[in-house]
Amino acid sequence: MEISLEARAELFQGAMGFSGVSRQGIKKLAAMATMRRFAKGQMVFEQDQPCDFFHLVASGLVKVYICSTSGFRMTYLLARRGEPLNLVGPFTGDPRFLCAEAMQTTEVAHIPRHDFVRFVADYPVLFSNIMAILSKAVDSANSRLLDMVEKRVEERLLRVLLTLLDKFGSQIRLTSAELAELAGTTVETTLRTMARLRSLGIIESERGQITIIRPASLKNPDRLPLWV
Repeated sequence: MEISLEARAELFQGAMGFSGVSRQGIKKLAAMATMRRFAKGQMVFEQDQPCDFFHLVASGLVKVYICSTSGFRMTYLLARRGEPLNLVGPFTGDPRFLCAEAMQTTEVAHIPRHDFVRFVADYPVLFSNIMAILSKAVDSANSRLLDMVEKRVEERLLRVLLTLLDKFGSQIRLTSAELAELAGTTVETTLRTMARLRSLGIIESERGQITIIRPASLKNPDRLPLWV
């Protein structure tokens, strides 16, 4: 699928990590990009594939997750319009253990990695932008590790819900399985915990959708949103 150069430039102009790049530079970058549409459930890239492209979501929603050999998954990024899927891979080209899957009909802009790396070298502000994003991602990942060790599942799910509220608002279109992957727990445990939250009047839920009806109940000084 192709969209106009102007539409691609508008995408990159407002994208995460590209602040400080001139309009001329943005148009140069947009000219390198090609568009591809993915159906719900289709993989944008898979574990252990070489990284040949920089990927930026143009529309829809993509989850980026890690998957163990036993099949355990943990989602660490939900990317929507203007959010990159792989900031590290283009600089090495090496296979990584990450997967990216479309959660709904999605369009993604692709730039060949060598073109992207050369562009970053021409616009050094991008190095600091990328480092700022990666620092948030690393801090969030470390925080999750501590949560896995120290926090009860209910507390982890409350933090995930607070994160989703912060990013998407009170209407959240995710399944129990997708919540479980964000919280690092099982679907069965998630269902039990969600039932308890419903009984407390914090949420309402139906298949594939959660409504947070008491947002204040998710917030306290010790519970900060994750970076997803």
